[in-house]
Amino acid sequence: MGQSDDNERTELSVNPLYMMEGMDALKASSLFGQLDGAELKRLFQASERRPFQDGEELVRAGAPLDAFWMIVTGRVEVSKGGSRSEQGPSTSFGDRALVSTIPSPISCRAVSEGEALRFSRVNLVKLCREQPKLGVKLLWALLENAYKAQEADAED
Repeated sequence: MGQSDDNERTELSVNPLYMMEGMDALKASSLFGQLDGAELKRLFQASERRPFQDGEELVRAGAPLDAFWMIVTGRVEVSKGGSRSEQGPSTSFGDRALVSTIPSPISCRAVSEGEALRFSRVNLVKLCREQPKLGVKLLWALLENAYKAQEADAED
């Protein structure tokens, strides 16, 4: 981890406003609705703060996908195949990165300035090892989310 990463993690852990916004985004997410306050805090602490600028590419289709993203503020456009959707606070993308090493099936570009929580596969695997009950809840939520996405893809 580089010096700037260390500074960013320190800022993340001591910035109460950012922590409040991040926790609110996690609480509002349908993906993490079954987690209690302590579990949400642990999940938040496993994330990295990731500011983004309008027009910035966050994920490129075909590139390695190594993180799951939760939008805290701002908006992004997620493209998959020929379809596009705009997403805002408390929405997420990239959950396949947590269970697979396949190239990204999506592209994601910021359509405004904002911030996201970025959950690397490494950090979430570590969290799941340290907190097995939380890990089971996360895996269950990801499976449910994958099932819903598969159903949505079948309807298109």
